[in-house]
Amino acid sequence: MTTFSTPIVQCPSCENKMYTYQLNSYTVFNTTVYSDGETVCNPPVMLDKNILICTKCTKPFWTEDAFLPEENNDLSIEEFPQAKDVHDLPFAFDSDFSLKLTQYYSELLEKAFANTVEREVYLRIELWRLLNNGIRNITDNSLKDKIIGIVKEVLSKDDNLDPADRSDLFNNNLKKLISLYNPNTDDELLLLAEMHRECGNFSEASRVLDQVKDIDNSFAYKEISKAIKIRNTKVFRLNKH
Repeated sequence: MTTFSTPIVQCPSCENKMYTYQLNSYTVFNTTVYSDGETVCNPPVMLDKNILICTKCTKPFWTEDAFLPEENNDLSIEEFPQAKDVHDLPFAFDSDFSLKLTQYYSELLEKAFANTVEREVYLRIELWRLLNNGIRNITDNSLKDKIIGIVKEVLSKDDNLDPADRSDLFNNNLKKLISLYNPNTDDELLLLAEMHRECGNFSEASRVLDQVKDIDNSFAYKEISKAIKIRNTKVFRLNKH
């Protein structure tokens, strides 16, 4: 069962009031998980709206900075427009959406929009996964998945970004992310090891894996370890269901 709330937010720049949806609980039938932590659910689930866009001034803002005080909880959402998010940007339906969103996030980082380490980590993880989208399914086993992956790769070539520039953006972003990332759990250690692996830092990736405590039932640990041994730097699917 899917449940959600509709809090009122106020743009920090122009004080325009809007409402947004927050997902509280949901049910999915299956989930595809990738080595970089990306998950794809069926049925699709509304993404966490950490960043919203004002309907009036069109400036982005962090959702958690915009909630109105509790005394405003009696306001009706019918009085206000729905806040926009990155999927409402002008390029949302372009074939190179992932690349343009990457550029959008890169510009936010350049403008110091991420004003805490946690927020910068969030944006850089989003960049990492967006840049992986073009090859996300290429290494999957089924013919259908390979065809889908090839189509995605072909479409990504329409983005007018030189492969060398894409590689530089990918590597520079991951290096900065690694320098900021501070893992506290086994899952976070696995993600850090994956960052090193995709950068080609195989010895460092192995060193991070050695710090994972609960490995007996960790399929992700085993698969990332295999990828390190064969010196594979590509993102791959961890499960088939």
